[in-house]
Amino acid sequence: LTIIDNVKIYDLKKNILIKSEKAVYYKNLNIFKTFGETYLNIEDRYIINSKDLTYNRNKMLVTSLEDTVVNDDIDNVYNFEDGFKFELDKEIISAKRTNVIDSFNNSYLFDNSKTNLITKEIIGKEVTINFVDDLFGDEDNDPKLKGKSVISNENFTKIYKSVFSTCNTENKKCRDWEFQSEIFNHDKKEKIFEYKNSWLKMWDKRVAYIPYFNHPDPTVKRKSGFLTPSWTNSEILGRWIHVPYFKVLSKDKDMTFNPRI
Repeated sequence: LTIIDNVKIYDLKKNILIKSEKAVYYKNLNIFKTFGETYLNIEDRYIINSKDLTYNRNKMLVTSLEDTVVNDDIDNVYNFEDGFKFELDKEIISAKRTNVIDSFNNSYLFDNSKTNLITKEIIGKEVTINFVDDLFGDEDNDPKLKGKSVISNENFTKIYKSVFSTCNTENKKCRDWEFQSEIFNHDKKEKIFEYKNSWLKMWDKRVAYIPYFNHPDPTVKRKSGFLTPSWTNSEILGRWIHVPYFKVLSKDKDMTFNPRI
């Protein structure tokens, strides 16, 4: 059955609406194929905008070889490049390349990913996270995090073989500094960035090994912890170093302890 011009397909049993300019239904295979721009509404939970889409009703499978955007009912936006496969029963999407933009306008790129829309978990390879330039307080920065593989859900984002830096590479052969870690973990509940088995590189040279390191993520405004140390030299008093510690006492009270060694 070939349908053309302002096509609307209602799958009442599965609660799916399909809109397209042209569609073909293969009755023996129980498959719909659309041509051109295609819109899907799945149970009023997922909105899919794609092209040249195939909907297999027997296998409950939606596929396309074109770029696709999926919006869920809690305002998450998933961009799938070079095609996708949506297993409707499991609510799992597989794609060659996935681009997710969060509410802070940070961009997450994954290769060969699987996205579980129920648990909001993404598993992928060759991840690149492009943070907004002023996320760490300086518009001239270019904060970026890369890794070989990633597992991300609502509680954490864990990246293996990661490289992180805020330095831009404009007019430079390499970044001024970068942090190479065996495991990077973003604890979303505690709002902490954690780095395990890391090397600090400066001008492409390893200068320090750090078994474990953490700091608050950029969404944290106030958190107890050590501040940046400083040192001073005086002909009378000699050399000393300040190691300030900031303590949050309540929502509107805090204290800074600044010993001089």
